[in-house]
Amino acid sequence: MILNQAMMPRASVEEAPLPWEQLSHWFQRVFSSEDAIEASRANAEHLSPVSAAHRILTNSFGLIPFSLYRKDGDARVPVDDPALNMVLKVRANDYMSPFMLRKITMSNAFWWGFGAVWNRKDSTGHVVQRFPLPTDCCTIRKDADTGTYWYDYSVDGFYKSFANYELSFLYFETYDGIRGRGMLDLAREAISVDAMAQRYNRKFYQNGARLSGIVEVDTDAKRETRQRVKEEFRTFAADDAFAVAVLDHSMKFTPLGISQSDAQFIEGRGFTVEEISRFSGIPKHMLQTGKESYNSNAQQRLNYVTDTLLPYVVQWESEDSYKLPDPAKRRDGVYVHGNVEALLRADPSTRADFYVKLIEHSVLCPDDARAKEELNPIPGGLGKAFLVTKNLGSLESVLKGEERNG
Repeated sequence: MILNQAMMPRASVEEAPLPWEQLSHWFQRVFSSEDAIEASRANAEHLSPVSAAHRILTNSFGLIPFSLYRKDGDARVPVDDPALNMVLKVRANDYMSPFMLRKITMSNAFWWGFGAVWNRKDSTGHVVQRFPLPTDCCTIRKDADTGTYWYDYSVDGFYKSFANYELSFLYFETYDGIRGRGMLDLAREAISVDAMAQRYNRKFYQNGARLSGIVEVDTDAKRETRQRVKEEFRTFAADDAFAVAVLDHSMKFTPLGISQSDAQFIEGRGFTVEEISRFSGIPKHMLQTGKESYNSNAQQRLNYVTDTLLPYVVQWESEDSYKLPDPAKRRDGVYVHGNVEALLRADPSTRADFYVKLIEHSVLCPDDARAKEELNPIPGGLGKAFLVTKNLGSLESVLKGEERNG
């Protein structure tokens, strides 16, 4: 009905045939003021829920320390490899820290579906530097003869092709293990809708928090008259946005569009936050929304680490365990391990109760707990003895049936 009336010709309107493409573009400009917003990274970065999810996920992954270990029977022994420890713990390359390397890699995975790191080796085959590569500059091709995948990068005029074994990959989501699916692919509609809602909000307040509308005149008006009324009313709305408009010559103002309340503007933007939370796996309270209790938020943060972040950590461990140590070290059982406990450190009281339970059941010795708090060992090696709950004696004394120590 509204569209039929809008397309009915008036006596003072010049008629001209319009193709459907031009007419649909005209309606788009009338109702949205601009063309539809593309779900690009540049647009998504200006949306608070998307940028918050990006910041939280990249920082979380960057915070996790990765170290070298070796399997020695049932034991897990730290490995001192100066070259690999340098790129894992001290400096990934001359320009960035390991934290920044992991953050950039996760950032590329977040936006484009996968992040890749070039493990540059010296003449002896040892990794000496690691460089994150920009995913949006990458083209993936498959060799028709060998079936090998090659990753072609073109950055600022520099072109280089990498084989799969030269790169470590981190996928945000993938369906074939080769190409990734990032936030711009998975949440394209949610990003576009929220971007248009934000643009609508800006236009609303730029227009003095007033709706657009039509000024009707009870007579046939020439083009010059219509243009003059339009300009005068626009000037009035801009200069005296909250004043009372006085219309003469039987003019009538009819608003177009709906109010923010009728459009459920706030509720709609809140739904976008929930959508980004679902796509990213980040709890709503970490995106600064929701009204969960402290205990509920703490449990959700634990779920975030175990359900969202841990799969990326395990994926990165598998990649680096295969591609960083040389073949001899891999055969010797050397592997890369990420410590997610860095993100699970609770308040002091909770951590103290946690350590007490582990020490009482001989899971940790006192020196192990002190090391996690970055404290020095107990002098004299006394903190290396394992304790059990029975009288808190040493494990050896309890097994021998001796009285508790002291």
